[in-house]
This record gives sequence, C-alpha cells and structure tokens, in this order.
Amino acid sequence: MPPGKRVQKSYNASMESKKGFLLVASPGLVDPNFVRTVVFVAEHNEEGALGLILNRAGVLAVKDLWLSLSGDTAVTERKTFLGGPVQKNAVLLLHGYDDLAGENTPIVPGVYLGSEVEVLAELVRRDAPASGEARPGRYRVFCGYSGWGAGQLDAELSAGGWITVPATAEHVFDQPADRLWNTTIASTGGAHKFFALMPPDPEMN
Repeated sequence: MPPGKRVQKSYNASMESKKGFLLVASPGLVDPNFVRTVVFVAEHNEEGALGLILNRAGVLAVKDLWLSLSGDTAVTERKTFLGGPVQKNAVLLLHGYDDLAGENTPIVPGVYLGSEVEVLAELVRRDAPASGEARPGRYRVFCGYSGWGAGQLDAELSAGGWITVPATAEHVFDQPADRLWNTTIASTGGAHKFFALMPPDPEMN
C-alpha cells in the first residue's frame, strides 16, 4: 500500500506516536511520492498522521507564492518545498520563531507548525536584506502535505517502509535538502551506510 493513501484501519494504541520524528524512506520504498524522502512528522495520534517532506524542492518561488496570496512583492530568493501529495494547494509553514508561535507549542525545540498568512507575511519581511546583506530566515514554506489515515502509518512502520530518527531543528532548517536523505539514513548505522553512498539512479553508479 503506497504511503499517504487513506485507508480504514483500526488504530493500535500500543504504537508509539512519532510526532517530532523524521520518517526516512527505507531503501526498498518505491512509491514515487516518497522515494528517498525525509518526512517531518508534525502530528501522529489515533486519528492518523500529518507530515511534511523536507527534501523535495517545489517549483514555486516563495516570492511568487506571496505575490499570488497578497498581491505584494517580496525580497527573498527562497524556494517552496513539496510537502507531500495531499492538497498541493495548501500552504504550511515550519518556522523557528517563538514570537510568531502564538499559542502553538513547538513540535520539537525550535520548530513550530503554522499556516497563517500573517505569519508568512512576517517571515517574508524578515528575509528582506538589512544593511545590504540578506538575512537567512529560519523557516520553510510547503505546498501540500503527507497524510495518513487512522493506523496507516503504524502499519507502514511495522512493515519496514520507514526508518525513524528523532528530529531536531537542525534537520529541518540547516541541513542541505539535497543531501538530507543520505546523511540521515547514514546516521542510523549498519548497512544503511552503504545505501547512503548510492546515487538516486543505480545506473549512475
């Protein structure tokens, strides 16, 4: 069963919530939506799970997205990310600013989930150059998300589709997206270090 497809399945209460973890696609996972992805789990409970793919670049620039949402221009060279195959028109944010969190609690220390236009407006404003130098804002913008129905992610974990790693703000904001799968799966040790050295297309090796 491909990840992210909603199914009717009872929730196993004995399964541990993976909220605040990374789901690292196992080398054998072949669903094109999730091959070699690293998914940050923002919610996981008896009703299902929601996550955002951290290492799949979108085609839309943040300034173009902001223009379409507000009609205003923005000074940022940041790109959006494809958060997953569900509701690709939905805009979600991960950011590291306590003062923009409102009543939201961090998913892991230094990482908040948001979707408010007002928060995006302030994040884009903080990207604007100060004294001639661009400021590296601590946030990411996602179009779409990854979703699982009740019990589905638990079943995929039991089947070995994902390797779990506790997430940190560094994973979310600082590590290069194009190397995130390699570095994260290598950090789990064992045979996974070998898979981390393989190119995306084995024929390239």
